[in-house]
Amino acid sequence: MATFYICCLLTGARKDEFLSLTWEDLDFRWKTIHLKDKVEDNGRIIPMTKYVEKLLRDLKKTSDSSYIFSSNTSATGYIVNPYKEFKKICNEIDIQLTIHGLRRSFKSLAEWVDIPVGVTAQISGHKPSALAEKHYTVRPMDMLRGHLQKYENWVLEQAKISF
Repeated sequence: MATFYICCLLTGARKDEFLSLTWEDLDFRWKTIHLKDKVEDNGRIIPMTKYVEKLLRDLKKTSDSSYIFSSNTSATGYIVNPYKEFKKICNEIDIQLTIHGLRRSFKSLAEWVDIPVGVTAQISGHKPSALAEKHYTVRPMDMLRGHLQKYENWVLEQAKISF
């Protein structure tokens, strides 16, 4: 489950978007993740950064399910209730945080590395806030990847994680 929590913080994805991922939603060749977005019918595609890729590849080595975060006891086939374990972790390290708080932290922390608000919104799946943003701003995947990788690198540096 650690991979799930880390990926939520590093991508800004909604809980259900990440928990329901299948291996087919990942494109390791083009380094992208196809999320089933609650706002956009076609979902959205976000970059797969280097550390997120490593975590997901490590999970793949031990998985025999079509779901990345599979569950043998869930009717859906994937984990639907990660709250108990998350609460236990938060209590152990004495912090007040929710899973949705990881998503909010993504937006807040992205500002520390000067990621444009529109980029953060697009990656995390928020609707464009302005007409020009919706109709005129085009951001190629490589542009999003550069920003998201910069963010991931900074978060890992702050956490003193090297891989």
